[in-house]
Amino acid sequence: MNRYVNAGLVAVMIAGVASVYQLKYEVELAAGHLASVKRDIEKEKEAIALLQAEWSLLNQPSRLQALVERHGEYLKLAPLTASQIGTLADVPDRPPPPPVDESEFTASIPGHDPISTLLAQ
Repeated sequence: MNRYVNAGLVAVMIAGVASVYQLKYEVELAAGHLASVKRDIEKEKEAIALLQAEWSLLNQPSRLQALVERHGEYLKLAPLTASQIGTLADVPDRPPPPPVDESEFTASIPGHDPISTLLAQ
């Protein structure tokens, strides 16, 4: 009897070791994936910082003024007037949504038989 108990405990121990090894392997894979995602996030943050620096360089007032002076005749740019600024009352109201056909949704209700609904129509 003792022999069977010992053999069973050894089998349980081997299964436990195998599951711990498998878990360790999965954790290492997840840690590698996490490190990869963190590297990607840092690359994207660097790209965003670079794009923000480029945007601020392109939007310098002196540069924009030089472009306006150089291409003003071609673009026919004019200063903004007060009449061009609208109010919230000038924005049209959103149209009402179209009516919804409820029969499209009743087919997915549990306990509802779509065939009997079709036959009733």
